[in-house]
Amino acid sequence: MSTPTHEPELHFGWFIPTMGDTTAFGDPNARTAPSLELFERVAKSAEAAGFEYALVPVQTECYEAWIACAMVAARTERLTLLVAARPGVIAPTVTAKMISTFDQLSGGRVAINLIAGGSPTELAGDGLFHDHDARYRLMDETVEIMKRVWTEDEPVTHRGDHFTVEGAVVKPRPLQKPHPEFFLGGLSDAAVDVCAKHADVYLFWGDRPEVIAQKIAEAKERAALYGREGELRFGMRLQVIVRDTEAEAWSAAEALIAGADEQKWRGDWTDSKAQDRMQQLVQADDYRLGDHLWSGITTVRPGAGVAVVGDPRQVADTLSEFVDVGCTHFCLSGYPHDEEATRFGRDVMPLMRERAAVVSAG
Repeated sequence: MSTPTHEPELHFGWFIPTMGDTTAFGDPNARTAPSLELFERVAKSAEAAGFEYALVPVQTECYEAWIACAMVAARTERLTLLVAARPGVIAPTVTAKMISTFDQLSGGRVAINLIAGGSPTELAGDGLFHDHDARYRLMDETVEIMKRVWTEDEPVTHRGDHFTVEGAVVKPRPLQKPHPEFFLGGLSDAAVDVCAKHADVYLFWGDRPEVIAQKIAEAKERAALYGREGELRFGMRLQVIVRDTEAEAWSAAEALIAGADEQKWRGDWTDSKAQDRMQQLVQADDYRLGDHLWSGITTVRPGAGVAVVGDPRQVADTLSEFVDVGCTHFCLSGYPHDEEATRFGRDVMPLMRERAAVVSAG
């Protein structure tokens, strides 16, 4: 009798568009301006749809992440806020106190998405002038200090390349033990190293499953060097376009970018290996990376621009290909964000849960 294969538990997150929302990038009249009403509507739709957490971004066009998250947390009941944090902007001990305070006051509903930054212009505007690898060294040291002040019994003294801390005490301590989870992405060697050392979830931008499988194998090898075998989990940051039929889904995908200025967003993302990969993927014929993987959104906005397109079963099957290579987290988004969250939660999430239950039962 064969031993049953147990499927890891799946976790689903959504996205709160603090830069505003749209139904068509090429139509200014289709845009919804950022507002607390929009953020709350999307967050509550995601919560009702069964999503566990919501990513809140950091970028020039976005509202400030920590304040937006605090307002949303006060208006939701279960949703964890995955807050984008950039080391170097705020002192590590102050960041640690912000996170632990948020954790306590929200009842454990915060996680941290570490962001090194990919646009030198944006970074310079905030007074940050470190080169790519130096930003990850700064991140490494920041997370080390935060973990120490959250977990050590005595006041923390640290003397490093970027920070000197004398007798630091952070109160309150986090509600989540030993501390809230860290999410981190990136494709550079420096990013992989910090992920292997500190992250709980390594979050990849969309790509072909076989490419993600190789990246997971490399990250596992690196994590083993830090004695973290089995501690690092993996996830996908993807767009989704779900409709009742495949034809409707592809029509919605094409309408989303029709008439949009493909050069409008392009900036100096010269330091982002992940963005470089997005630009490679957009060269595919008709932006098709596979039967239901599409890179068209990359033509109209920076960041994670690969979408899963299809009817509910096709979307579930495509996401399951990433489960098969080792992913357990799916941080998703779609336009408009409240409606797409509802569709995914109603039509796709049950299929994913059903598949996981079947595999777990052997």
